[in-house]
Amino acid sequence: MVNIVVSKSGLLRRIGISEEKALEVLPQIKAGVEAEEGDELTLEIRADRPDLLSLEGVSRAALGFIGKEKGLADLRLKKSNLVVKIDDSVKSVRPIIVCALAKGLKIDAEGVKQIMQVQEKLTLTHGRRRKKVAIGIHDAKPVNFPLVYKGLPKNAPLEFVPLNKTKRMTLSQVMAEHEKGLEYAFALEGASHYPVILDADGDVISFPPVINSAKTTVTTKTRDLFIDVTGTDFRACNAALNILCHDFADQGAEIYSVKTGSRETPDTTPKKMRVDCAKANKLLGLKLKESEVTDCLRKQRLDAKSAGKGILEVEIPPYRTDFIHWIDLVEEIAIGYGYNNFKPKAPSVFTIGRLSKETEVEEALRDALSSSGFVEQSTYVLTSSERHEACVRIKNPISTEYDALRSALLPKLLETLERNTHEPYPQKIFEIGEVVVKHEGKALTQKRLSAVSSHAQASLSEIAGALDNAVRALGKTMKFHSKKDSRFIEGRCAIVLLDEKEVGVIGEIHPTVLEKIQVQMPCAAFEITV
Repeated sequence: MVNIVVSKSGLLRRIGISEEKALEVLPQIKAGVEAEEGDELTLEIRADRPDLLSLEGVSRAALGFIGKEKGLADLRLKKSNLVVKIDDSVKSVRPIIVCALAKGLKIDAEGVKQIMQVQEKLTLTHGRRRKKVAIGIHDAKPVNFPLVYKGLPKNAPLEFVPLNKTKRMTLSQVMAEHEKGLEYAFALEGASHYPVILDADGDVISFPPVINSAKTTVTTKTRDLFIDVTGTDFRACNAALNILCHDFADQGAEIYSVKTGSRETPDTTPKKMRVDCAKANKLLGLKLKESEVTDCLRKQRLDAKSAGKGILEVEIPPYRTDFIHWIDLVEEIAIGYGYNNFKPKAPSVFTIGRLSKETEVEEALRDALSSSGFVEQSTYVLTSSERHEACVRIKNPISTEYDALRSALLPKLLETLERNTHEPYPQKIFEIGEVVVKHEGKALTQKRLSAVSSHAQASLSEIAGALDNAVRALGKTMKFHSKKDSRFIEGRCAIVLLDEKEVGVIGEIHPTVLEKIQVQMPCAAFEITV
């Protein structure tokens, strides 16, 4: 989910319906109203609909839903003589670039704000924080064509003035000193060269995915926009470019394609997918005719025609990135039909709700640990890789605090002790939760139980008693075998076996570990897979 702010009056003017009707329609097209203040509407957009991240995108979808404009949105693409050359030096760094030109815009201060919003929201979500897709929107007037997209050595002496700055900087200075360079350094991590777009004068137009040049700053005097979209995936970049081109076209601009390498971009060819009307009706509990299914799809700004035998061939605009399987078309039929039009139906099968076996096991363990004087904590599966060894890393983390999936529960329990050294002792805490471990080249999810006791008399015997209560609650038998583990005191550590199977470890925490987390009381702990 991501929030955008749009003008309520502007939206109502575009779709031509009452405010009451609009507030009813918006949630049904995946643009729920989150807040309203004066003329500003805050809309919560579903993650699978990046085309709704603007006033124009929401208006386009709403006009289809209410039946005012059906079928594929019209984008009259004209051909320009503009060229962007792609140098081989950039192919190993950030190989994809697609471009377009929007002419004849009238941009006021609010328009500049909206351009910045859609650019940032698109790259944050659809673009995976600019790593997969980054967008540059420029005042086209000072840009001298042809352009060259190439990779330069990190220490290249080339200088330019970054957007919103007055000082000339090299690429390496931007990465080391500029706030955007520091924020998006991860997107070029490991790259041997830095990608740049140069114009015919040799001036830097953009340093993707970091910052544009001040030379092409968009202002209220701008009438023509040059758009560049760079990244690692052509389909994703082309979708982002199509979204922007449709938005600017809806604002009255003329859209021109640009010769980008060997491609003419944007590529506006619709994707084709088929759906069986009978299967769709069965899944939705409806009895729609083929013509009615077609109308539902057209209200979703798709096009459809019969392919015979109740099969529809559907055309999907390239700005829609949420179609993977024909079942996605069934969802579009349901939305076009209107969820509010479905009639409630009583269940045909009578069942009695009850806890799952897994939940029953967890409840038994909670009761056992609670009766032993332990307090439960619940923490996120997401964690920092600095606190876990051999953890599963996240490819595109939102922050270094949550860049991995935890591989054990005990580090979080020790972190809680670290943060509560000022509280009275004894401190006894436990957690039941999921961890993700590496197993034969894959990520394996496990359910685990871990507990730690911290006070002056904390010992292996005490924590073993708590574990025994938990094991008895499961109706199992427990054995110990001595084990060496750097986290625990030698001779005071053992592996745990349930029904002769190794499931975890138990012991007294080593003083070096306690010193590291600044806990001065002895600690004993266990962690088992349940």
